[in-house]
Amino acid sequence: MNDKLLYLLFFLMPYCGWAQTREMTANEQARFQASLQQLVEIKTVSADFVQYKHLSFMKKPVESSGKLYVKHPDKLSWAYTTPFQYKMVFKDNKIYIDDQGKKQTINIGNNKQFEKISTLVSSSLRGGKYDEKEFAVSYLKQGNANMVRLTPKLAGAKKYIKEIVLLFSPMDKHIEEVKLVEPSNDYTRFVIKNRKVNTTIDESIFNL
Repeated sequence: MNDKLLYLLFFLMPYCGWAQTREMTANEQARFQASLQQLVEIKTVSADFVQYKHLSFMKKPVESSGKLYVKHPDKLSWAYTTPFQYKMVFKDNKIYIDDQGKKQTINIGNNKQFEKISTLVSSSLRGGKYDEKEFAVSYLKQGNANMVRLTPKLAGAKKYIKEIVLLFSPMDKHIEEVKLVEPSNDYTRFVIKNRKVNTTIDESIFNL
């Protein structure tokens, strides 16, 4: 299995100062889940992202950036552009990879772990419910923002991920940031910027 790819897959879905958090009340959770229903209407998403990789042995995070494109029901392009080039395209039940000119194809249907991860990505972007057979799910509040913490239950996923935390905008309920924590407690923070929803995306974006 391509460990680099599997690791990056957990990043596909975005803590401006991740402050103190608390559990949502039952009423807050119900209102939050209801608000996510608007995301089901999303057909396309395009955005810039900035990734901050925090390592225990480094004083400053390693920064990289790129572009994200999603087209319902099953197309996604995730491309790092700075300081290196690495692109993944999900379509036709396959993952197409271009690692600085080195290309490969993986059949998602033959790998249940990739299939479950891609389902999580799609569900998060479109406001779907999280599979509590696959994740322990906690609903939290951070100031006015809503937060979801996902703790993997699958043994294979636990090797790579301790938890995934999603921060939602208090304004439009879209995912703003994602924090990915590794078993070592190193973590990666993704910030989604310049999001455009339901605009036309050229099909060439999903080609390598």
